[in-house]
Amino acid sequence: MTKEEKLQAFADKMKEGFRLLSEKRNEEAIETLKPFVELTKKSGGEHIRLFVHYSLAQIRTGDFNGFLETYEAVKKMKPKTTEEEKLKGQLDGFFNDLMEELGKSSGQSE
Repeated sequence: MTKEEKLQAFADKMKEGFRLLSEKRNEEAIETLKPFVELTKKSGGEHIRLFVHYSLAQIRTGDFNGFLETYEAVKKMKPKTTEEEKLKGQLDGFFNDLMEELGKSSGQSE
């Protein structure tokens, strides 16, 4: 397998994770995207789209601690495009919704 073929396989696997998420197959999306998230964390890379999609799967599966950890990582990333800015904004919305729901479920009022 050539270097180009390996890179294409890598990209295809990530696209598969995004597709699984869009189909609301969240557990499978997490399994598929997790290696990419871990690799990106280890390399110190910033991939806002990957992390936002991963966090969405986490929140949908009830992994709130995982979501908060991913959210914190994204907050430190600098958006390079308007799409990345929008994704970060959406993630802020998810975070605010989660905090509101957790507040309601614990009997707190704002």
